[in-house]
Amino acid sequence: MNFNSLSHQYKSEFIEKTMELIRIPSVYRISEEYPYGKDIDQALQTMLKIAEEDGFRTKNMESHAGHIEFGQGEEILGILGHLDVVPAGEGWETDPFSPVLKDGNLYGRGAQDDKGPVMAAYIAMKLLKQQGFQPNKRVRLILGTDEERDWQGIEHYFKHESMPEFGFSPDASFPVINAEKGLLDTYVKIPLPEKTENDFELVTLDSGDRLNMVPSRAKASIKTIDSLDDSFHSFLRNKAIIGEISKQDGEVILTMEGVSAHGSSPDKGRSAALLMVEYLQQLPFSSEQRIILTHLYDRLHDYSGEKIGLKCADSSGDLTLNVGFISWIKGQECQVGINTRYPVSVDGDTVITKLSQFAKEAGGTLETYDHLPALYVEADHPYVQTLLAIYNNAAMEEENVQSIGGATYARSLSFGVAFGALFKDSPDTAHQENEHVRIKDMVKAIAIYAESIYQLTK
Repeated sequence: MNFNSLSHQYKSEFIEKTMELIRIPSVYRISEEYPYGKDIDQALQTMLKIAEEDGFRTKNMESHAGHIEFGQGEEILGILGHLDVVPAGEGWETDPFSPVLKDGNLYGRGAQDDKGPVMAAYIAMKLLKQQGFQPNKRVRLILGTDEERDWQGIEHYFKHESMPEFGFSPDASFPVINAEKGLLDTYVKIPLPEKTENDFELVTLDSGDRLNMVPSRAKASIKTIDSLDDSFHSFLRNKAIIGEISKQDGEVILTMEGVSAHGSSPDKGRSAALLMVEYLQQLPFSSEQRIILTHLYDRLHDYSGEKIGLKCADSSGDLTLNVGFISWIKGQECQVGINTRYPVSVDGDTVITKLSQFAKEAGGTLETYDHLPALYVEADHPYVQTLLAIYNNAAMEEENVQSIGGATYARSLSFGVAFGALFKDSPDTAHQENEHVRIKDMVKAIAIYAESIYQLTK
């Protein structure tokens, strides 16, 4: 079969159905009726309905996850993606949940992470099915619903469903990702006194939506009779950032704009949270407040983790540290959410020990919210080499396996890797404003996924 030629025949269908998914704002929301919110449930049901209409077998796991399947046999080839998305954030040129096709790109939250790649994998399955291919294994597209938060959906799924013999996740980049750094989500919690030694007080500070995103906006309220206009605007000019200052109910309100990015690549963004802390630490707060602010900025502004003794690297890459969340409420506590990605050879407990020491020195404690150990699959395994050969042939390249700082559902498999759907020159816009994919990349990915399924299950 000429998969490259066949994939182009599904271009319009890919666009139409991906747009249908993007229109659903499938961000996690607390709900009594649905495990992760009504919109995420709608996205799952929509994808399953598309597959049912195309004649696939489907299963909905009580809205925690689902799958789409064809083929026969005891063994399963798993393809794992997710339908939930991170919050839209600020700075979009278009409505993030009203998909736009422009200059060969499809814009919308989830276009790249992960609705577009999921649809590419699905279309690859449909292409094979319509060509009459009958796989000797069950090909199962597993649809997660809580990947951007804490993976409860996929954990529920594998408590009740069989583990694939091998699988891949279309939630990263090509060629084959055989190593993923360890991922650790923690919160530093520092109690704050009700009263301070002067009347110049930081009342609140709020920045960040998710730990795996670089915060794009920060807001602080300060109790003071002094004017901060000159110092604040000077800071904005020196940092070349946007911000506003106003007064409300006897308090000075400050806002700053940063640049969002994926938490695995904090160097690609500009943290509004840390910019705000950098400014605030210079102000004449009480010694108690200034000590905390200075400690946070001095130790956390370097995303390599060097200031808290975490800087390290191996063949899988450098350790990265992203401050994804800061909440300061006077008289209660300062809470700092930290997303750490550590190399595959590093012991996760060592990272936790260093972070605990940092929290203790700040006058607080460390709470571990989530910990995903590193993933590593031997590069010379036949399945890995099959995928690598298919990619190199399609892309006319001679690439080898690679590692990433991101976390994909490949970690939830007993044996699996991340595989696409971005290419070396693809724009990487996941978790950013104006998220998009190039249509030509997705059509090419359809062909690669179709041949991969074919070769692994014939």
